[in-house]
Amino acid sequence: MSLLIDVLILLLVGAGIFAEVRRGLFLALSDIFRIIGGVTAGFAAYALFHRLFHTYTPGFIALGFAALAVVMLVPAALRLLRLDPAWGRTVAARAAAGVVGLVIGLLISAVFVPVIGRGGWGRKAVTRSALARPLVQTAPALYYVADAIHLDFPMLNARAIRFEDEGKAEQATLVERINYSLLNGSTCIECGARVHFDGYFTRVGVSVSPRFTCPVCGRTSDGCQTFEGFHKMYGRCPVDVSEALGPIDCGVWPNDRPVYPKGVCPVCGTKMFRIGK
Repeated sequence: MSLLIDVLILLLVGAGIFAEVRRGLFLALSDIFRIIGGVTAGFAAYALFHRLFHTYTPGFIALGFAALAVVMLVPAALRLLRLDPAWGRTVAARAAAGVVGLVIGLLISAVFVPVIGRGGWGRKAVTRSALARPLVQTAPALYYVADAIHLDFPMLNARAIRFEDEGKAEQATLVERINYSLLNGSTCIECGARVHFDGYFTRVGVSVSPRFTCPVCGRTSDGCQTFEGFHKMYGRCPVDVSEALGPIDCGVWPNDRPVYPKGVCPVCGTKMFRIGK
């Protein structure tokens, strides 16, 4: 199946190169403008409608309409301006258009690969694909951009909704996105120190996870080993969960030393009352 992924990527890239060489540099550049403009307008509309209605459905509808409007209006604008695309059909210009087509093909593949790799046969096939792996490694860049513009896009946050299921890929669900960079400096449940946000990293298959490290005790996690992160991710206090389950550890970035949360939770004020804690 990994060979099928490689073939599909080659077809997408090859189709992009062929289409743009055939159309010429002028129209190839207009395609790049349409992609950038469509994505920008789409996400701007999504963010606006999501904040207005506090649900995802109006945001996705607005995204689709805004992106489609830009994609359709750009060719109309070019015809209205009566711009001549003939200069883009020289040999040198067509070669440059091929480079643009290569970029477009890679962009489409970069979107296609994570979608295929989220489940079923694609999860293992993508990790074994020689051409898909480099595309997967670029995925964390989207999360940094989303953090910077505070974009709440659920497709960028597939995770377990219960702590008990953390680290189990089959339990991951698309839920409200968390801006993990804002949890930098959260309180470590083991020693009470302020943790450091290390960034986003590819983990298993196409999954991307944030990583936090405590500079004092060295405890690592996806945020669940901090009081603030646990509350944000699961809507519960780690003290309450630990009282029910026993000592806890991170299922994504395990430490191999489960602990009971120490001290008072800075979010809700709960304290572990187990003897010796």
